[in-house]
Amino acid sequence: MKFLKTLTAAVILLVMITPKANCSQDSDNLLAGALSEVGANPEILDIVDWSVINREFMDFTQMQQYQDEIMKIFNAEKENFDFTEENNETYRILNTEGKLDSDTFLQIIIQSVILPAEYEKDPQTYLTISISSRNLEKYNDFVKKVSKTINSLGGQSKITSCVTGTFNGKLDEAKQDKLVETIASYFEIINTEKIQDKYNFSIIGFSPLLSEGIQILGKNYNIHIAIRYNSDEDITYIWIGTPVISLEY
Repeated sequence: MKFLKTLTAAVILLVMITPKANCSQDSDNLLAGALSEVGANPEILDIVDWSVINREFMDFTQMQQYQDEIMKIFNAEKENFDFTEENNETYRILNTEGKLDSDTFLQIIIQSVILPAEYEKDPQTYLTISISSRNLEKYNDFVKKVSKTINSLGGQSKITSCVTGTFNGKLDEAKQDKLVETIASYFEIINTEKIQDKYNFSIIGFSPLLSEGIQILGKNYNIHIAIRYNSDEDITYIWIGTPVISLEY
């Protein structure tokens, strides 16, 4: 399991530093469709996007103006959100988090930093947007709004998205293999790499149905699937992410 977590962390790091095409824009809710294809109970969707949006050390007044623009795009009511500020001489962070509706949580982080002199770079301001929702039918709407927000504020959208589903009880090896086979066929996956231990099963690969993903050891990957049984709940979880699963599992 340690190796799996190390691989996942490394892949997420690659996502954060490697330019790529948007990997969720054209998925047309394929991830949620995959849960239905294998008979999983849909639980939640997670969408994360981030980008450098300018080369300035912004003050909180400017950051709040950006915040207001973002809230308008999502039709967010300010009374449903908490706002916190953190700063010192080299950074300022404005964190906004709350509920869009009873099923959907939104977090907006605007962070402006002065980089150490040895980097010889201008200050930078980053924007991160995270959405978690139990309404998987809104997947496409959320992806469009998140991408629109990042791009409209001068950034480059780098969306990662994931859906979580469940099965009652523990899947035996035959059922688990069948599940993976069905998903692989559904996404037409190639270039697969598998990691398995007594706790987790994980597979990464490339699907021609999704956009270009990330490069790992000379191969292109844009889909990541993980399966784990929770004995306390007697439930088997499945996560399907593109280009990788960008949350802890």
